[in-house]
Parts: sequence; structure tokens; C-alpha cells
Amino acid sequence: MKKLFLFVSLLLITHLSSAQKTWFVGGSASIGYVDNFTFTFEPQFGYEFTDWFALGAGIGFTLVSNDYTVILGVAEPYVRFCPWHNDLIFIDLKVTGGFGFDNYLEFCQIGIKPGLRFRINEHWDISADIGLFGTQYTYTGGWRPAFGISASSACLWVAYRF
Repeated sequence: MKKLFLFVSLLLITHLSSAQKTWFVGGSASIGYVDNFTFTFEPQFGYEFTDWFALGAGIGFTLVSNDYTVILGVAEPYVRFCPWHNDLIFIDLKVTGGFGFDNYLEFCQIGIKPGLRFRINEHWDISADIGLFGTQYTYTGGWRPAFGISASSACLWVAYRF
């Protein structure tokens, strides 16, 4: 078992070291209304090892408005896998764990976000995340499953690759 693990690890390291690696920066914004109005702005940055695999994070804020307005800090690290692509279109799966906080933890989510990414040219991508399949925690509602597409789980983002 140790030899198999070592072999697979060396194979993965060799593949990733020979691939063209690149940094990317970008951002996303989303607007939604479920129980209240939400607006999220989240600059993102990361490292793309290959067209198939990337690590990244978004750090920003969410404005929640109902009877009163709350501004939350938001952080969302992710690992992005691309099970299929051609030269222009990429189908992505982001394994993510995000959270929002003000004086205490307001919400948390863990799951997979499917997405569709378009490569505009050598440096620019535009992408849409279209749902969350996992679980979510809210301060008022506790933990609950999150399967499907809602206004609060969809977002559009743009990235520039160096």
C-alpha cells in the first residue's frame, strides 16, 4: 500500500511540475433574494496548476438587508476540478467551504459548486457557478442540506490569468 501511495504521489508531482502553471486574479458578484435581499462582492485569487486543477480563494463581503442591514465578511477557499473541456468551454466542479461572519459566525457552507467557464482569450476567463450541493449553516436556521440552484447560490465571475 505504501509503494502504491508513493508511486501515485510521484506520478502526480511529475505531472503537475511539467504542466504550465499560472496565477489568476478576478472577482465575483451576486445579487439574490430568498428570505431577504443579499449582495455579495468577492475578489478571488488562485493558482492554476493545469487546465484540470486549480486552488483558489475569495475574500469579500456580503450585504444582507431585511428589517435591518448587516454587512458580513466572507471567505471561500476552494479546489477546482475540470472533468471536461475543449479549447473554449470548461465544465468545473469547485469543492468549497465558505463562511460569513460579523461579530459571530452568520453562515457556513460546505459542498460542491458546478460551474461553466468560457476562455475568452489567452488571459481572460468568464465563469458562472450555478448551485451548491452540500450543506449550509445559518445562525437563525442551523444546519440544513443545500441541494440545487437558488438565487443566493449562483454567481458570475471574471478572472485574469498571468
